[in-house]
Amino acid sequence: MPDYTKELAAVLKRAEPLAQAFLSAGYGFYLVGGVVRDNFLGRLGNGQDLDATTDARPDEIKVLLADLADDLWFQGERFGTVGCVVDGQTYEITTHRAESYREDSRQPLVVFGDSIVADLQRRDFTVNAMAINMADASLVDPFRGEHDLRAKVLRTPLAPVVSLSEDPLRMLRAARFCAGCELEAVPELKEAMVNQADRLAIVSVERIRDEILKLLLLDDPTAGLSLLDETGVALLVPVVGGFGPWLRVGSCVAAMPSDATMRWAAFLVSLGAEKANLRKLKFSGQMARQVAWMAVQGSSLVGEDLSALTDRKLRVLAQSVPAGRTVEDLLTFVSGLRIGFGHPLEDVSDAVALVADLRHREPDFDDPQPFLGGLEVAELLSIEPGPELGKALAFLRELRITQGPQDRELVVSHLHDWWMSRSR
Repeated sequence: MPDYTKELAAVLKRAEPLAQAFLSAGYGFYLVGGVVRDNFLGRLGNGQDLDATTDARPDEIKVLLADLADDLWFQGERFGTVGCVVDGQTYEITTHRAESYREDSRQPLVVFGDSIVADLQRRDFTVNAMAINMADASLVDPFRGEHDLRAKVLRTPLAPVVSLSEDPLRMLRAARFCAGCELEAVPELKEAMVNQADRLAIVSVERIRDEILKLLLLDDPTAGLSLLDETGVALLVPVVGGFGPWLRVGSCVAAMPSDATMRWAAFLVSLGAEKANLRKLKFSGQMARQVAWMAVQGSSLVGEDLSALTDRKLRVLAQSVPAGRTVEDLLTFVSGLRIGFGHPLEDVSDAVALVADLRHREPDFDDPQPFLGGLEVAELLSIEPGPELGKALAFLRELRITQGPQDRELVVSHLHDWWMSRSR
């Protein structure tokens, strides 16, 4: 057996019953892609999904899995992929491919093949074009992916101009693998990215958004962001491409927790794009609201003395928080920005303490309860339900936020004074 980790040895043992079903039927069966790459990087975990490839066609794969799989799904069947769960392990099994791509689309024209080498040749990078033959646990590495990992370089199995032209999303994937695997794109790959950057226009905005997020969620995306900036690919990314340079944003993004909202918001703030229209990137409404709120509020607070935040300011801030987020999340975000920009942090902990104290004093801090109910206000002011009552309730809500909890007698006095001032 080649230089496999004990973690990969455990994976091979777990996959053996599934592999034997294919091998006994006369088909090849190979584990491929991330599981092989991560073995050589020493990053292989116990719970990751596994990709496999075989010369069996999709209909034949389904027959072989019928009595073996705990669950099956066929959403990728037209591309030759059948998903399954066997003994608690998730697999995506794909028929060997020898596809090509249409000029105006990154959707492959799927042609099934019988050769593992031809299949690996169609993959994005040599470090992902390695497989393990489950017949004898041997490594299949026709394009020297293991060598490239050890040399810390990123190359394509085919000529890079061909590979990127066929699937322009690979330019963004190149950035992710350079940052995530500490690789350097070879000069010919960089040159191809420069020349093929405009091909990014044929990729759906959702795929671009998701690939950018995968890059942003890395421990440190700086190298990948710099590669996109250097090659001009960044300029072609929808919505955020007009801002830059991207090479300066990595430190702020890396200082954030591994949280999609915070990473996206830090990316926008670092680019000066806090008010970018995220709906054009097909964000969900909730995600768009959270990212926009965090970016706008965070950029406004990053230069403030947070130890001087008043109860009123904190209550007002709490009322701006979108569903699923808290004021504490915002302070964590501001702390990350401070780290990224090299600014002091001492007052952030002061602000956290202020919020904790206010929560203790006002348990309804996130959702202040009204002083008086609507019917009670209508009776006190001798008015019918309608617009005037709505204005009175809005006044009481503003009073609650600006002045905090008060006893009922004082609230009624404020209400009457407000009402009388409107009558003058």
